[in-house]
Amino acid sequence: MRDSKKVRRRKQLKQRKQATERKQIRRQVGKADLRKADAQQSLQVADNEQWVEQNFSACNFGHVLRTQRLMMMAKNMLECPNESLPKQNEDWADVKAAYRFCNREEVTFTAVTQCHQEATRQTPPGIYLMISDTTDINHFTHEATEGLGMLGDGQGRGMQLHSCLAVDAATRVVRGTAAAKVFYRKSVPKKETRMQRLARSRESSLWGEVTQQASRPPEGSQWIHVWDRGGDNFEAMCHVVQNGCDWLIRASKLNRVVQLESGDMTTMEDAVSRCTQVGSYELHLRTRPGVPARVASIEVRSTRVTLPQPKMKSPFVKSCGIRDIATNVLVVEEVNAPKGVTPIRWILLTSLPVNTIKAAWTVIEYYESRWLIEEYHKVMKSGCSIERHSLRTAARLEPLIGLISVVGVRLLSLKTISRHEPEAKAKHRVPGLWLKALLLMKPKLAKQELTVYEFFRELAKLGGFLARKHDGEPGWQSIWTGYKKLHGRIEGMRLLMS
Repeated sequence: MRDSKKVRRRKQLKQRKQATERKQIRRQVGKADLRKADAQQSLQVADNEQWVEQNFSACNFGHVLRTQRLMMMAKNMLECPNESLPKQNEDWADVKAAYRFCNREEVTFTAVTQCHQEATRQTPPGIYLMISDTTDINHFTHEATEGLGMLGDGQGRGMQLHSCLAVDAATRVVRGTAAAKVFYRKSVPKKETRMQRLARSRESSLWGEVTQQASRPPEGSQWIHVWDRGGDNFEAMCHVVQNGCDWLIRASKLNRVVQLESGDMTTMEDAVSRCTQVGSYELHLRTRPGVPARVASIEVRSTRVTLPQPKMKSPFVKSCGIRDIATNVLVVEEVNAPKGVTPIRWILLTSLPVNTIKAAWTVIEYYESRWLIEEYHKVMKSGCSIERHSLRTAARLEPLIGLISVVGVRLLSLKTISRHEPEAKAKHRVPGLWLKALLLMKPKLAKQELTVYEFFRELAKLGGFLARKHDGEPGWQSIWTGYKKLHGRIEGMRLLMS
């Protein structure tokens, strides 16, 4: 009990000290400079201990020892994220403690991720892309695990994770997950009516529920929810409107009835055919299996429509008070495509202006950033082996999946940070011990002052990146593999210093 009070007291003193320092900074610099300082701080690379402290120290599980156990599990997972719990926690006592931790009633997916998500949502002034999507977590081979849902055609077993990834629109640096929810798909009751389906929890409602969990943006921040075709439903868009956010959604329901600016009612497909051209550009496409490289001629068109309430309404749509939603439509379509090639065609619904080619190009670039959520899911599955972990019940798995979802952000963010401000000096962005360890492993680099770009490129080389002219930029896998080698040297240096 005394230890718990001491920890809380130290935390309070630390918070007061940080608040005092921030007040002093405000007196010394203007508000614009303070915003710039916040942005620079988000680009600093913290070492593992600092990062774990930032993301898990404020978690509340009813006892400080449980918070300490989570922080120890997070630190061990960062050292070998693709291994199982027994390999991440070498001592049998630590393995048992990790299993007991996941079995506590107070330890849930929400409790594990809450500290990280709350910090992510406190965005400094600026524009942020809130990229959402759902991924299947397949535990088909873990037959003993109870409480799992269906996947695919009903033969698979597992759960679904719907995440909202916050990305700085200016830098494309990943801040973290602003919200997330675990969902278990169940079999559809026989003879279920459409109204009965709308009244129950369903997969399509995840988009709106996670948006509601993310809530409203802080003052000075603009949030743009970026969704693929799965998020094209009126109910989810109502949640975005209620929270004062913008949206950028790829349309999927082209047979829906919409209202034109003239007041006429027609289908979305017909409205798309009446769009006004705002510009065009050429896109160089790389070779794909069975498709040669080509230069695609892209035409950009736009219009504005109003989406009325659907005839069949869920209880939320009935009660929210939103009768219709006015939205811009941006069409990005390839013209004169070669025979036998599926032409590029994006139909995007957005609240952002698209009446000029410059504005439309900004929206297109925002939507192209949606691949980051796919990369994030790949990090969790390949880099953190999220489908490898096996526990007796789905409820025990949820806290572990919550931990992996936060650790996955760490792996992905190293890649995005390395690509922003490539000319910045590494000594101002990277922990000093990381830089010293790399120079010890590669003495020739000591002759030059490394930039952030050069540091992460050299780190990726330790992980197998060859850095040939045609190799492009390193991915998160080679960067993280290189970091694991670097981490071994760092631990040795710490032992020597102690």
